[in-house]
Amino acid sequence: MNISIAYSNKDEILPLLPIINNEIKSKDYVFEFVEIKQDEIKFKYKNYDLYYISLPLLNYIDTKILSNGARVVNELGLSDEINNEVCTSSNSTEYYLLKILLGSKAIPNSKLDCNSARFVINNYKISLSDIWKKECQNLPIVLSVIGSNLPDDVLSKIKIIIRESASIQESKGIISPLSKELGLKGRKSLECFFQLCRKKNLCSVTNYNIL
Repeated sequence: MNISIAYSNKDEILPLLPIINNEIKSKDYVFEFVEIKQDEIKFKYKNYDLYYISLPLLNYIDTKILSNGARVVNELGLSDEINNEVCTSSNSTEYYLLKILLGSKAIPNSKLDCNSARFVINNYKISLSDIWKKECQNLPIVLSVIGSNLPDDVLSKIKIIIRESASIQESKGIISPLSKELGLKGRKSLECFFQLCRKKNLCSVTNYNIL
């Protein structure tokens, strides 16, 4: 069975590199990775079996969420001072965090030639993670998760493959343990994000289905 996986940022698929590099092989599934623009995921996600989605997209997309393979970071900030715009998609978790934590009104620019401040996980000039940790009890930040509407019996088998792949990456120190399995901390991070987001009237999400 062919399984298509859509993503918009190469950092998202770090947990899945062993699958891409054939370090993990499955008799039942062949994985096909497709890179698309983050702004397109909201409209095209139904074309794919699995898809990386930012947290704000859960306001618009009714989907199951896998507890494995998420993009999770401990640090997040901006590479430079903010002027009128910031290099990111309007649907990105990073952009929502900027509005939630700093109250910024910067305009998102997702074009490749954007020359404004970018979101980075080290060597940043403006920290978002410091503010986040004060609000969310030192929890890591979940930036994107894998969504799917495949049947549960199929997803249960795919989850095992993704977890095995992520486990290899975790053992190499490439990804966070929460990328392998969200666990309690990962789930609390999601809860805190949406709680803060609802307070700012930017989100309407109150529940979601994590497998």
